[in-house]
Parts: sequence; structure tokens; C-alpha cells
Amino acid sequence: MSERYLANENFPAAIVRWLREQGDDVAHAAETLAGVSDEVVLRVALEQDRILLTFDRDFGQLVFQQRRPPAPGVVVFRLAQQSPAATLSFLRAFFLSQPTVRGFFTVVSPGLFRQVPLAPR
Repeated sequence: MSERYLANENFPAAIVRWLREQGDDVAHAAETLAGVSDEVVLRVALEQDRILLTFDRDFGQLVFQQRRPPAPGVVVFRLAQQSPAATLSFLRAFFLSQPTVRGFFTVVSPGLFRQVPLAPR
């Protein structure tokens, strides 16, 4: 099943291309929203009904502490310093597992998959 994503500016372009090849509808902030604030990225994801993909932990603060309306799903990847090849391999494996992320704030790292339900819109 295809999904609609907004990949944050810091998300690898190689994975954006790969997800598109898999049939997902992926907007990449690096292509269309370069340099905008996290608040704008979050708002665009909500307006376009896209799950936000990011490495930026600040989105947790925006959603839970500042109570900004969340995107339909937020996935924060926490990966230690590793080679680009290892990062791409991890991300591909994550998406191939077809996790349910719509409706959740999800934090993913090797050995960790944690989700908090998002309040209905």
C-alpha cells in the first residue's frame, strides 16, 4: 500500500527516490521547502495529509510541548553516526517492514520502535 510522506530537509535523497520507486508519494523539503522552519514543515505535512519523516528531534517538542497540530504521523529516526550505506540499509528495512505510522508519533532506532498515538484531528 502506498503512503504519502513529507521527508524533512535532512532526510536522505536516496531514500526519497527509493520510496518513490516503490510507489509512495513523497515530497522532499529539500526540493520545495529548503530553509523553512520546522513549524512550517509540520504545517505543510498536516495541510497535505503527509506523514513527516525526519531525523530532527525538535518535532517532538513542537508536537508535545508546544502543542502544535501534528502531521497525520511523524517518524523520527535516531541513528548513531554510521556510514551512509548502513543508514540507507536501515531505512530501507524499516519501510519494507510496512509499519503502521499514520496516527502515531514514532521514534525509530536500531533495536527501538516506540509509538505514541496522536490526538485525532
